[in-house]
Amino acid sequence: MEGIKQPVLPDNKHKSDEASNFNIKWLVSTVLAIWPWLLGSIIISLIIGNLILRYATPIYKSSGELLIIDSKKGSSTSGDDIAQMLKMDNKINIDNEIEILRSRATIAKVVKDLHLNIEYSVSGRFKTTHLYNNRPFTFITADSFDDYYGCKVNITGADFYRILEPNGKVFTGKFGDTVNVSIGKVVLEKTSFFTSEKLQYSIDINPIIDVAGDYMYRIDISPPAKSASYITISLLDAIPERSVDFINKLMSIYMDANIENRNRISNSTLEFINKRIDVVSKELSGVENGIVSFKQRNNIADMTVQSGELVKRSSETVEKLVEEEEELDEIAAISNYLEKADEKDDKPIILPASLLDNAGLSDMLNKFNTLHLEIQNNLISNTRANPITKTLIDQKNEIKQNIINSLYSSKQALQFKVDKIKAELGLINKQITDVPSVERVYLDSSRMQTIKQDMYIFLLQKREETAIQKAATVADADIIDPAVTLGQVKPDRSRILMLSLLIGAVVPFGIIVLRRGLNIKIISKGDISRLTTIPIIGEIGNNIDGENVAIKKNSRTIISEQFRALRTNLQYLLTDKNDKVLMITSSMSGEGKSFIAVNLSITLAMSGKKVILMELDLRKPKISKTLGMDNTNGFSNYAIGKTEYHEIIIPSGIDPNLFILPSGPVPPNPAELILLPRTEELFHHLREQFDYIIVDTSPVGLVTDAQLINRYADTTLYIIRQGHTFKQQMNIPNELYHSGKISRLSFIVNDVLANRGFAYGYGYEEGYGHGYGYGYGYGYGYGYGYGYGSYGSGYYGESKKKGILRRLFNFRSKNS
Repeated sequence: MEGIKQPVLPDNKHKSDEASNFNIKWLVSTVLAIWPWLLGSIIISLIIGNLILRYATPIYKSSGELLIIDSKKGSSTSGDDIAQMLKMDNKINIDNEIEILRSRATIAKVVKDLHLNIEYSVSGRFKTTHLYNNRPFTFITADSFDDYYGCKVNITGADFYRILEPNGKVFTGKFGDTVNVSIGKVVLEKTSFFTSEKLQYSIDINPIIDVAGDYMYRIDISPPAKSASYITISLLDAIPERSVDFINKLMSIYMDANIENRNRISNSTLEFINKRIDVVSKELSGVENGIVSFKQRNNIADMTVQSGELVKRSSETVEKLVEEEEELDEIAAISNYLEKADEKDDKPIILPASLLDNAGLSDMLNKFNTLHLEIQNNLISNTRANPITKTLIDQKNEIKQNIINSLYSSKQALQFKVDKIKAELGLINKQITDVPSVERVYLDSSRMQTIKQDMYIFLLQKREETAIQKAATVADADIIDPAVTLGQVKPDRSRILMLSLLIGAVVPFGIIVLRRGLNIKIISKGDISRLTTIPIIGEIGNNIDGENVAIKKNSRTIISEQFRALRTNLQYLLTDKNDKVLMITSSMSGEGKSFIAVNLSITLAMSGKKVILMELDLRKPKISKTLGMDNTNGFSNYAIGKTEYHEIIIPSGIDPNLFILPSGPVPPNPAELILLPRTEELFHHLREQFDYIIVDTSPVGLVTDAQLINRYADTTLYIIRQGHTFKQQMNIPNELYHSGKISRLSFIVNDVLANRGFAYGYGYEEGYGHGYGYGYGYGYGYGYGYGYGSYGSGYYGESKKKGILRRLFNFRSKNS
C-alpha cells in the first residue's frame, strides 16, 4: 500500500496574459464570437437613429446683434448746453441692459404683441406640425382672455368651420364672423395660406406670463466679450420665422423703451417750466396792465429825467436785486417741489437742474435725477427689497437731503444778499424823497415789470431748448444685424448617427460585460488564476460531435490533440516509475469526470501503455453504461469477497491495451466499501499488472469517497467545466490543496469553447440535472455550506423530473 503523499505546491503559472480579461485577445475573440449580434445591433441602432432623425422635430437657431451706445461719450461739456444737462450722467452698464432685455415684463410684451400665446398645429400620422406664418387662419379672441384654452378647428368648406371643445361642445361659424364659445367671443379670419382642404387644426392658448417664462428660459443674451459694447441675442425654436420675429420685436421694444426712458427728464422739465411760465405770465400781465392804468390816470406820456444820477444808481441796484431775487425765487420753487414730492408716487421726481446758475447745486440735482432713473430701471426686474435697489434708494435719499440742505443754505445766503440790497435801495429811495410821488410809483412798477419780463424770457428760452432736446432724442442702442436663422442645431444628424453606431457597438459588449459581472460560474482562465494557485495541466474543448468516446485511432480532431497534449503533460506529474494511479474528481456532478476518464484512458492506451479504468463512482456509476458494458459484477462484489479481482477486469473493446473495472451494483454504503482491506489489495495487484490506473470517483464537493481513495492515488486531476463550475466552488480544491488532503492536485478545464467569448449557452448532462436533493459537508472539520444540495442528483435519491421550461432551455453538452 502506498502512503499518503504530501502535495507539492507549484508556482502559479497562469497570471500573465490571463490576469486581465479585457485585453486585445479578449476583444478580438469576443468580436469574432458575437459578430452577427454585433452587426445586427449596429444595424438596428442605425435604423432607430434614422427614425429619430426622420420624425424628430428640428430645432433652429436664430440670432441678432444689438449695439449698446454710451450716450456720455463724445458729448459737449459746455455749461450752457442744456442737452448735456438733461442726459444721464452714468455710463451704460451692459449687464443691466441684458437684464432689462430678458425681464419678464419686456418678453411678455413681445409675446402679447406677436400673439405667441396662441399656438396652431395640425396632427399627422406620426408627428404634429406646428404652424406660424403658414397657418390657414388666425384665431382672435374678441374679449380679453389670458388663461388656458384648447380646441379643435375643422374646416368644413371654403367659408365655414366647426370648433370642437374638450367638453364635447361644438360651435359652427363662418370665417370673419363672431362666434360665442366657452371663453367668450372669437373671430377666425382667413390668411393667404388658407385652403379649403378638410383638415383638423389644434388651437392652444396659454397665459402670456407662462409663455414669457418659457421664452426667458430658452433665450440667450450675452456679450461676445467682456470689453464688447454690443450683445448677441439667440433663440432656439422649432419654427425659425417665429424666433426671428421674436428677436427683432424684442430689440424694437427695447429701443422704444430706451427712448421713452430718456424722455422722462425732458417731459418732467417741460411740465415744470410750463407751470412757471403760466404763473409768471399772469404776474407780468398784471404789472403791465397796472402801468398802463397808472399812466392813463396821471396823463403820463414820458418821464423827464429829474434825477439822472439817482435814477441810474437806483436802476443798478434794482438790477442786482432782480438777479438775486430771481435765483431766490427758483431755489424756493425747487425746494418746495422737492419737499412736497412723495417717494412712492408713480409720478417720477425730476429736478430742473438747468435752471440754476449754482454749479455745485446743479451737479447734485443731475446726480439726483440719474439715481432716480436708475432706480426706475432696476424696478423693472427687481423689487424695492432688492439689495441693489435699496442701495440706490439710500444714495438718492442722501443726495436729496444734501440738496435740501444746500438749497436751505443758498436760500439763507441769497436772502441775506437781497436784504442787504434792499437796505441799500432804501437809502437811495430816501435820497429821492424830493422826487414827485407819481414818478416814484412809476419807477416801482417799472422795476417789477423788468423782473417779471426777464424771468418770462428765461423760461421761454429753456422750454424751447428742452423741446429741441426731446425731439432729437434717440435710443442708446442700435441694431447691428437684424435677426436671421443660422440653421438647424437639433437634432444633429452626424452626432445622432455616430451615437447610434457607438450604442449599437457598445450594447452587445455591455450585455457581455454585465453577464460577466453577474456571472457566478467559471468562464475563463483568468477566473481560475484569480481564485487559486493550483496549476492547470490541460484544457479539453467542447465535444462538438456529442459522442462519449471522442478519441479514435489516427484521429486528428482538435479534441484528440488536446487529450494527447494532456497525456504529454502527465509525464511532468508522474515523474517516478511507480507513479501510476490518477484519480479524477470534481466539485459536483455534470463537470465531465467520466468523459475525461474514458478518453484519457483511451489516449494513454493508444500510446502502447497498459491502462485500466476503474469505475469507483459507486453512487452513480456511468462509465459502464457509456461503454455499453455489463455492470452486474464489479468492485462492490470484489470488496465484499464475492469475486476475485481478475474476474472483474473486462477488456474495453476499444483498444487492446485498455481494460475496464466496473463499479458493480450500487451499494448502500460506498464509503465503507472503500475502507475495506480488499481495496488496498486491489490497488496493489493493479499496480503490478498495469502501467496506468485511471480512477473515476465521486465529486469531492458532495461526498468523501474521493478523499478515501486519495491514499492510493499518485496524482489527482480536478475537473472544472467552463460555464458550469461555480466560482465559489473553487474554495473546495483550494482547501484540499493547501491542507494536503488530496495529493498532487492539478486542474483540467473541460468543455472549453474558443468562440464563446462570454456568450455561453450552458447545458447539463442528461442525468446530472438540478434535481439533487441533499446538502453535504466534508466531515473532516471543514464543512462548506454552499447549498449545492440541488446538484447531488442520484447520489442519495432519485432525480426529479425536469420542468417544461428546463426541458425547453436544456442546451445539452456531451462533455460530462
